[in-house]
Amino acid sequence: MKKIKVLNVDITPLTKEQLNGEIRGSLKGKRILISKVNSEFLLRSLKSEEFATTLEKFDLNVADGIGVLWAAKYLSLPFLSKKSRITNFKLLITIEAVCQMVYSGASLVFYPKYCRYPIPEAFRGVDMMHLMLDFAEKEKLSVYLFGAPKETLEKTVENIRNDFKNILIAGSRNGYDFKDEEIVKAINDSGAEIIFVALGSPQQEYWIRDNISKLNSIKIAVGEGGSFNFIAGTYKRAPRWMRTLAIEWLWRLFANKNTTTTEKSRISRVWKAVPVFIYQVVRFKLKNK
Repeated sequence: MKKIKVLNVDITPLTKEQLNGEIRGSLKGKRILISKVNSEFLLRSLKSEEFATTLEKFDLNVADGIGVLWAAKYLSLPFLSKKSRITNFKLLITIEAVCQMVYSGASLVFYPKYCRYPIPEAFRGVDMMHLMLDFAEKEKLSVYLFGAPKETLEKTVENIRNDFKNILIAGSRNGYDFKDEEIVKAINDSGAEIIFVALGSPQQEYWIRDNISKLNSIKIAVGEGGSFNFIAGTYKRAPRWMRTLAIEWLWRLFANKNTTTTEKSRISRVWKAVPVFIYQVVRFKLKNK
């Protein structure tokens, strides 16, 4: 499947049905590494060559969030100004780039389908984890959960067992004070076939990169980010209508204030995920016109 270049990351353009088909490939002996790429990943890929190179080693870099779909659409729009004979070409291109940014961004609210090409669907982190857990339960594949604080992890395991009655949880380990060799041994001893790694990015992607070759029975490895927090109930998800309108970032700014995430950290993440991200995507387009 042809991948779509968004900033410095190759995104795999998948529908839910196509994703199901890809992960079923693990049943035929193919090991699959999955990264869920959001706007922060894309920004990091511009600054860190190591991170961008690491994501190249993942089989599926799926879009996590509407921002990635918008960036892919925006970057795919051609510059009509290139055909113009106007002498002040640079100014005209800049104006066109800004206009494209405005109308493609507005389409997220007024006509969301517009941004569903070239990437047809976004997989929000916790939604995709539920999809993977459902797949594991149906195919009787055992899972291992690695990451998050101890209390969050325990609640995550408890809620997964409640929601997926027949799930096979081979083991779990929190993401603090660990040694790689001890974790690798525990996973191998458990015989787990799917591992969810929630160490935060980029640590989880680097950990998968450095250790996947040592994990004997793992068929699928997924970088999970903050999904454990949502499953545990530590973080509350935005209402569905906010997710539909692609303003979940606004919810994150004001919600979950009882967590360990500081106000400054929340504002910083939203600032990077929205205005900084938009600016960098426009800048990237103008630079690579």
